[in-house]
Order: sequence, then C-alpha cells, then structure tokens
Amino acid sequence: MKKTENNDSVLLFAGAFGLGAIFSYFASPYGSKKWQKLAKQWEEAREYLWQQGLIKNKNISLEAFRSEYLQQLNDSFLGMKVAFEKNNIEKELAHLAKLKRRRGRKQKQKFKGI
Repeated sequence: MKKTENNDSVLLFAGAFGLGAIFSYFASPYGSKKWQKLAKQWEEAREYLWQQGLIKNKNISLEAFRSEYLQQLNDSFLGMKVAFEKNNIEKELAHLAKLKRRRGRKQKQKFKGI
C-alpha cells in the first residue's frame, strides 16, 4: 500500500471512529444528561449564533441542527471517499500506461525481411 493510500485509509477510519465514539457517549446515561444540558445552553446561544452567521435559521432546535450537521458530515465523508477512489483509479491507470510505454520501448525491433 502506498503512503497516500495509507493516509487516506487512516483519515477515513479516524473520522468514522470519532463519530462512533461521540454517538456512544451520548447514548450513555451520563451523555444523555450532558445532551439535555447542551439543549438548554443551545436555547440561550441560538440567537447569538444566528446573528454571527454560524447557523442559517434562528429557530432551529438542537436536534434539527444535529441532524443537519450529521447529514453534512455524511455527505462530506462520502465525497472524500469518492475523491479518494477516483484518485486511486487515476493513479492506477497512469501506472498501467507507464508500464505499457516501458514494455513498448523494451521490445526490440523485429526483422521483417528485405
């Protein structure tokens, strides 16, 4: 495996692992209490976040924001995956073309007669 492919795999794994850890945390009893506390703080900070342009809708709930954000993360990961796959395919095609050129150069001229 090449170095860039390894980095790409590690990045995808780390992102997926991090999201899994966050979901597991908020599914626990302690995390659930923390989520309720965050929801209260969200209500207090929502107007300010909207004024700063950090959120699009000043009436959005924390749950709706979370769903929207997770959808954006999912789309981002899928986009990264597609880009990585496309990049790997392009690299593979370039490598095959290079091998074909080398093979053509290495073949000796055949004697075709007089």
